[in-house]
Amino acid sequence: MKLTIVVTVYNEKDTIVRAIEQAKALSLEKQIIVIDNCSTDGTREILRQLNDKELEIVYQSGNYGYGMSVITGMRLAKGGYMYVHNSDLEYDPVCVYDMLRIAEEEQLDAVFGSRLFHRRGESKLSIIKTRPFYLGTIITTFLTNVFYRKDFTDIIGCRFYRTSALKAINPRIQGIGFDFEVVSKLAKLGYKLKEIPVQYYPRTKGKKIKVYDIIPAVWTMIKIKFFDRRGSNG
Repeated sequence: MKLTIVVTVYNEKDTIVRAIEQAKALSLEKQIIVIDNCSTDGTREILRQLNDKELEIVYQSGNYGYGMSVITGMRLAKGGYMYVHNSDLEYDPVCVYDMLRIAEEEQLDAVFGSRLFHRRGESKLSIIKTRPFYLGTIITTFLTNVFYRKDFTDIIGCRFYRTSALKAINPRIQGIGFDFEVVSKLAKLGYKLKEIPVQYYPRTKGKKIKVYDIIPAVWTMIKIKFFDRRGSNG
């Protein structure tokens, strides 16, 4: 199987059906795994009513965090590549076509979908003034570029991985630091990474990322860079 789509969801009763429809609409041989992170808003009830044989649905027994949802999907993945599809509809998974093509052509281990690719020449201050929540993106992307001599514009957009590469780095962080653990380990261990521009549709209400989440993100990146000889937490 070529592709596994991991749909992560926590309290998204208004968008989960549409997110699944987007994944199903992709014209690829694929496995779709939905990981519900112990939703309490009625999302689980919606999922239980779907009765769709194209889906593998996992109901986490607790709210373990976003990272654990991706790790659970990774462990069940059968596809050679894996795309993480968050159910808030901020990214249209149609970008998978370009990600898969580029990954196969260039033998890449990960492709990052950048929201800021076409704003590369713009001052960081003007970007932050436009959307203050980009501050965390700019800080962590800057650290990645400095630590590993990269030229990324956005390390926390949407994510596409070679499944074997993701499993090989053995990510452990269950919560908000997961994405930063993964990009740091991939970069430190010399995996082939690239970013491409993607369309981004930010929602104005209900965003789960908070300003203070930058603290564990930066600490995770510092630990992996300076205190982890193998690029691994264990």
